[in-house]
Amino acid sequence: MRAFFVSALTGVLLSLSSLSVQATEPSAAQQWQGQGVVQEISPPQIILQHQAIPELQWPAMTMPFVLAKSADTASVKPGDRVTFTLERAGDGFQIISLTPLR
Repeated sequence: MRAFFVSALTGVLLSLSSLSVQATEPSAAQQWQGQGVVQEISPPQIILQHQAIPELQWPAMTMPFVLAKSADTASVKPGDRVTFTLERAGDGFQIISLTPLR
């Protein structure tokens, strides 16, 4: 009986420890792709006139985005067509990458 109790207790403890490890692992941030035209760049912000982004249920519009520190804007200027990747940041979204379309 004692061996059964120890075995059951060990199983419960192992299950709980694996749950706590899963709960503390950071989840991957969800990301979305878009295309648009750069209207203005004034870090840490960029204004894009972008096409519809169906996954977010956004129509085509012009709006400002925060630029992530990792987003390189050296190769783009106002008027350039770009593809971009964005993710949630606080209450809004931030651009994490920006690539000119040539």
